Amino acid sequence: MNNLILHPVTRRQIDDFVSSPSHAVMLAGPVGSGKQTMATKLSEAVLELPAGTFTNYPYKLIIGTAEGKSIGIEAVRELEHFLTLKVPRAATHNRAVVIEAAHLLTAEAQNALLKTLEEPPAGTLIILSVNHEKALLPTVRSRAQLIDIKRPAKADVQDHFKLQNFDDKAIIRAYAISGGLPGLMQALLNQIDHPLTQATEMARQLLSQSPYERLLSVDELSKQREHALNLCFILQQMAHVSLQNAKGATAKKWQDVLTASYEAAEALSGSAQPKLALTKLMLGF
Repeated sequence: MNNLILHPVTRRQIDDFVSSPSHAVMLAGPVGSGKQTMATKLSEAVLELPAGTFTNYPYKLIIGTAEGKSIGIEAVRELEHFLTLKVPRAATHNRAVVIEAAHLLTAEAQNALLKTLEEPPAGTLIILSVNHEKALLPTVRSRAQLIDIKRPAKADVQDHFKLQNFDDKAIIRAYAISGGLPGLMQALLNQIDHPLTQATEMARQLLSQSPYERLLSVDELSKQREHALNLCFILQQMAHVSLQNAKGATAKKWQDVLTASYEAAEALSGSAQPKLALTKLMLGF
């Protein structure tokens, strides 16, 4: 776990969990914070596997979903079947289940998961990855230990990527775009795919366009709610970072971006009409 860039509080929580693991843990942090990598590293540590071997470990189950799609009760039944299989490897923990984007579990699926969380087979580790802990039912949250993935300090993030021999200018640019989220920064610097990559590219384009040009994207974007929410999130991260040093008219623009993106995200998460919310966003900065 030492090669991960972590906030000291998060690192302490992880170290405490690895030294005395419970049967279930919830990794809570925003998209781009590196939860997927952390789940892999945490599994290797608890299962006492060599680094880099979890991907090919035969006694694991990873439950994911297409972007924005809910995770239904069928996935929980798949998990239950997986847990009935015997694991010949002798170890205190010898099997792992990772539910990526567990906040997308339907209420029915969460309720079905309760019994497994209460009484998992011996040797089982269950990791729930969520964007926010409150996205899960209280009954589910109470049955998993929480690790809060806090954003690391800017200097620590930059030093981490400098040690990987990335160019200083590239690091600064990636930090500004990602808001300092390590997972997204890693994807940007390595030019690999990430759930937020498309939203990041669109945010950069919108910031350079006129209000009229931005409005042209409203119709298509309104049909892609998850992408629209990701766009708002990226705009928020860019604004937060840029406001640290901005002054005058530049600071005013970034404050407008921040306000407009928060209002649009709140509207999109509620019952507002997507086109109306996105039109207001595009005219807001």
